[in-house]
Amino acid sequence: ANAVCVGHQGPVYATSVSLDNRYVLSGSEDGTIRLWSTALKSDLVAYRGHNYPVWCVEFGPLGHYFASGGHDRSARIWCTDRAQPVRILAGHLSDVDSVGWHVNCNYVATGSSDRTARLWDVRRGNCVRVFGAHDGAVTALAMSNDGKRIAVSGDSGSIEEWDISTGARLRKLVGHADSVWSLAYSKEDTILASGGADCAVRLWDVSSAENPTSSPANGQNPSVNGKRG
Repeated sequence: ANAVCVGHQGPVYATSVSLDNRYVLSGSEDGTIRLWSTALKSDLVAYRGHNYPVWCVEFGPLGHYFASGGHDRSARIWCTDRAQPVRILAGHLSDVDSVGWHVNCNYVATGSSDRTARLWDVRRGNCVRVFGAHDGAVTALAMSNDGKRIAVSGDSGSIEEWDISTGARLRKLVGHADSVWSLAYSKEDTILASGGADCAVRLWDVSSAENPTSSPANGQNPSVNGKRG
């Protein structure tokens, strides 16, 4: 490594890099979030607010704000120049395992071990949508680049795509044989990539109209660097 940043007192579970590459956020089992300078290779601030391990952290699209989630069942919205959170998002019944920002910066999505994903109004701090219940704990989520859809996945191995404006489920994607831990939309929002505990990366065609249940792109159950379903 070109640099090692030391400061946390426990394992680090999440990192996020600012768009200008000047800062890095890290979330740890020690309950803190640290802001690191990529130039100085040292921490600038230790944000304290979560009472238990921090599982996820992500910079907002504009970089000034960031979101976090943890074992204390809450998500929090922070501003880099304030030591305390500006919003506490409470409502989940179990750990908040994943967070994601809407492209317009006004909303944050959270995924939880309570088998739901929620959409929060950042300005008011209230929940405006509940997506679920999922078949298992929600371990990953992604919002489309056009801001219209959200995909959630988890321990069940299935992926669900929802319409953000209406709260309706658009499709359920079935193919993984184990938990799905990572989701990402392509730039054009036509392909959804997923990675899971079954050693597979799967590419899904999500360009078509809503489809209640579907298999990966072209119906061939494709995997990358892993097993075929």
